[in-house]
Amino acid sequence: KLPARPAGYETEINLAALDWIDHLSAKLERGYVLALDYGFPRDEFYAPYRTAGTLQVREKHRQLASPFEQIGHADITAHVNWTDLAERAESHGLRVAGFTDQHHFVTGIISEFPELVENQKTKRSLQTLLHPEMLGRAFQVLALNKNVDPLLATTVGVAAPLAGFKFAREPRAALGIC
Repeated sequence: KLPARPAGYETEINLAALDWIDHLSAKLERGYVLALDYGFPRDEFYAPYRTAGTLQVREKHRQLASPFEQIGHADITAHVNWTDLAERAESHGLRVAGFTDQHHFVTGIISEFPELVENQKTKRSLQTLLHPEMLGRAFQVLALNKNVDPLLATTVGVAAPLAGFKFAREPRAALGIC
């Protein structure tokens, strides 16, 4: 589902992530799956201005220009196309139960369980995780479930919808799934 792009446009396709969803959906009989990582919904992942893809190479907290620098010592990573993962999950019997950024996810949890952040040290630690210009919007959270009855989930103490998605948009709309 790669949209038409100009000559020279580069991107990554993560077939291993799709295989992971296939394996996961075959093994999971009932329950939830939370996936957290850097990434974008499809429209943003393939944005016309993202001409060099999302590949990043880092070594000792500094970004390198090429995956061929510091071979064996640098970490090579690419962002997740969350829409592809969600569509693959749905095609294999999983349901998209939530999608949001880390800021909204953690804020939703804290709003349900404020005692988690009663001390100042914890509050300061959360600033990096929550701040929109730091990690708050860099990471996203995708929740999938299979054979979960929302009414049963509330009776056993699991918030329905999951507390982390309290402030999230409707997940399929946020992912651009029609």
